[in-house]
Amino acid sequence: MPTKESDEAEVRLGSRFHRLFGATLVSSIGTGMHAAALPLLALQATSSPLALSAVVMAAEIPWVLLSLHAGVVVDRLDRRRVMVWADLARFAVLVGLAALILTAQVNLVWLVVAAFLLGVGQVFFDIAAQSAIPDFVSRDPRNLATANGRIVAAESNGEDFVGPPAGSALFGVWNFLPFAGNALSFAASGLLILSIRTDAKPEKTSEAPRKSVRREIAEGIRWLFGNRTLRALATVSCLGNVAATAQFAMLALLAKEVLGLPDFGFGLLLTATAVGATAGGLTAAAASRRFGPGTVMLVGKAGVGAAILVLGLVANSWVAAAMMMVTGALMTAEKVVVSTLRQQMVPDELLGRVLSSSRLVVMIGGPIGAAIGGVLATVFAVQVSYVAAGVFLILVALAFCPVLNNRALASATEQSAG
Repeated sequence: MPTKESDEAEVRLGSRFHRLFGATLVSSIGTGMHAAALPLLALQATSSPLALSAVVMAAEIPWVLLSLHAGVVVDRLDRRRVMVWADLARFAVLVGLAALILTAQVNLVWLVVAAFLLGVGQVFFDIAAQSAIPDFVSRDPRNLATANGRIVAAESNGEDFVGPPAGSALFGVWNFLPFAGNALSFAASGLLILSIRTDAKPEKTSEAPRKSVRREIAEGIRWLFGNRTLRALATVSCLGNVAATAQFAMLALLAKEVLGLPDFGFGLLLTATAVGATAGGLTAAAASRRFGPGTVMLVGKAGVGAAILVLGLVANSWVAAAMMMVTGALMTAEKVVVSTLRQQMVPDELLGRVLSSSRLVVMIGGPIGAAIGGVLATVFAVQVSYVAAGVFLILVALAFCPVLNNRALASATEQSAG
């Protein structure tokens, strides 16, 4: 039964946020659809594993190449317009790809180009959407935590829970359908964002010459690493990504060799993660109010470590599904807390650049974790990579207790507000 407090939080979020939420959900479903359908289309064009990996890598490379520049664009321009243009650009790419499919002209080169351009659009949309949340709700921690939790839940549902199965099912009916549906999802998202009314604000004008892109990027990086708390948040997220990527990189192997699951069982483990992520996103705000953001983050980090450790020690599919649900919930709750703290501490005019700098730091942990997980699984056994990742995360949580406990975070946010 909803409480009076939750009802008031709902009212304070307002219709503008709900349209942003709707656009994020629709856009995320589209992203999940093409994330599943693009590799399937690549396999129709070629059976080469290298070709398949090229398509997947093309979608991820934009985060490394363009995230810092996207932060500058998001801080310079109206964030609503950035999201609309990102959706329109992805709509155009998918219309072109659908036309190639209909005319039987699609090939690996076009697929790599399409995956890259769709990845570029996702970079700009995601950074703009996350930076725009304080524009549509007040910077009250309760409102920000609730808004971030719902946005993260929308992303998890769309990209991991609804989008991939829908994309795969439509592809099985006709390979044209997921891409046509995906194009419509981005068009709908763009229209929803375009309908959001913004407060009348004076244009950002200054007699001083505009700084160069390089200087603005450097300013965001300096702000991130010059703030002790933000630096710790980025570092602990990066280290968490090392363990999380090591876990997910070896999950298919664990499912088949250790748990003895058929191919669809691997998909069910991913579904369990998405279910947990949805629950974590929706309950993170309440947990943060009840226990404090530091407790949610540190206990969450240690809890993920314990769940990964259990995955390496217990060869039972039901236990594995439960642990995947736990990791999804706790990792999402951590993400909500980090996003809320960042939005409270960073000035609005720097939020896009600090966010993009943080994302880049976090992403560094991905390939490192995948490589370490692969080496440990090859030299020893796949379970060893899980045991190592779990113990590592527990130690990370203990190491960052002095910097990221409730008292330290409260002091840091008060200083930023002052």
